[in-house]
Amino acid sequence: MARKSIAIAVFLSAGALLLSGCATGFDAATSNQGNSGNGRSADVGAIQIRNATVVVDSADTSRATVLMTVINTDDATDDVLNDIAVEESFGLVGEVNIPIPNKEVVNVGFESEYRIVLTSINGGLEPGTFVNLSFQFTSGQSAPMSLLINENSGFYSDIEIPVPTAP
Repeated sequence: MARKSIAIAVFLSAGALLLSGCATGFDAATSNQGNSGNGRSADVGAIQIRNATVVVDSADTSRATVLMTVINTDDATDDVLNDIAVEESFGLVGEVNIPIPNKEVVNVGFESEYRIVLTSINGGLEPGTFVNLSFQFTSGQSAPMSLLINENSGFYSDIEIPVPTAP
């Protein structure tokens, strides 16, 4: 009887060790943290885009601004965000010319002089939907992204959405 109890205890202990082993080690899902923040992220060459999202004016869904952080990890070469391809039903206000110096972090849309303003004739910039943008760099890199449109309330209540001016 004692041997049977010992065998059962060994079997249960081994089972517990095997089952708990799937959540340990360097590559365990419980050890890896993804990017924090509300936006999307992308890496293209030496360029990293972090926490990219769109914030729309809740009173006027015909205009919105892009928020993101762009990081140039290249040791020697500067880059420039010089264009954004937008979906057919949306427009881009003004020209995009945002320098991304090597080994620098550049904020766009918050705590920054750089703004990207999107427009929609039919008010299609609805909170909770997505807009497809492709960020183009002078290095030839492009980063297509589908970004969530957020309302400028709560976390985004302090985000200013510039009013497009007539040329």
